Amino acid sequence: MTMLLAIILGLSSSLIGQSVPVRVNGFVFEPDSLGARPDSLSMVKFTNGVHFLDSLKGGQLDSVSAQISRIDYGSKVKYNYRDPFDPYNNQVFYRHGQGKFWFFGLGMILLVVIMYFRAAYPKQFELRIKGIFNGYYFNELVNDRTVTQYSGGAGVVFVLSQAVFSAGAMLYMIFGGYLQLNNFWVFILFYLAVLGGVMGLQAIQFLFASSVHMESMLRRLIQRQYNVNFVLALIFFPLFLVTYYNGYKFGDAPLAEWVSFMLVLWIVIRSILSFVGLFQDRQLNFLAFLYFCTLEILPYTVLFASISRI
Repeated sequence: MTMLLAIILGLSSSLIGQSVPVRVNGFVFEPDSLGARPDSLSMVKFTNGVHFLDSLKGGQLDSVSAQISRIDYGSKVKYNYRDPFDPYNNQVFYRHGQGKFWFFGLGMILLVVIMYFRAAYPKQFELRIKGIFNGYYFNELVNDRTVTQYSGGAGVVFVLSQAVFSAGAMLYMIFGGYLQLNNFWVFILFYLAVLGGVMGLQAIQFLFASSVHMESMLRRLIQRQYNVNFVLALIFFPLFLVTYYNGYKFGDAPLAEWVSFMLVLWIVIRSILSFVGLFQDRQLNFLAFLYFCTLEILPYTVLFASISRI
């Protein structure tokens, strides 16, 4: 009744144009103030002991009301259903952006190169595979004067193995999140860079070996590395191909780390077999050990340490 009386008196006073104060529960409210929301302390006093409002401190109710009034819900309408054509909701469409045809085309090109090498150099193809673990076949390969560092079948093996290694490095970059590199022309540039880097390293190795009269050791060591690289290329490229097109089946597996491990394993296996070959050739002396640590182990260690920081 008191509240109703206050409202009636306020309306009547406003109609007659008079400013008559209204007393409610011992507190005076001007007629103009009834049109505005009183502060929380006044509301607590006006309600005479409502426990919830009594628990509020002065000013808190006003700040909460102000925060609620400032919320902008926006005007964009979002329907509660999944768009079947949204690429982020469809795994097939999402994989289309990563699994491109150029990698499969690269596999077909390398398969043609392998078939050419098998048809053009059948004896060398057999000797390079058997010569990894059998010294007799390796000596027969090295004693063939037609087998040089880059000409003939050695050149084909060099180009093939470095292409597969470059494909693995590209795969590491793609799985690492650099999807903009997933392009055949980027692979060509990367492959040429790898070829240039390896040939530059071998030029330095040749200069070092020539200065200390170790050309024979270097020739046998390089051919042994070519053999190992050739066999590892035949093993790892199918793994790279399967991982590239079926990586989504492994869920949240760290595919970049898997590919990085395979590349490191490649270099480790090649280095171990090369070092064992120095024992078999009885050419492991101080200079050969210095050459192996400085120009074989150190460059690839620096390379993988820098790649791991990307």
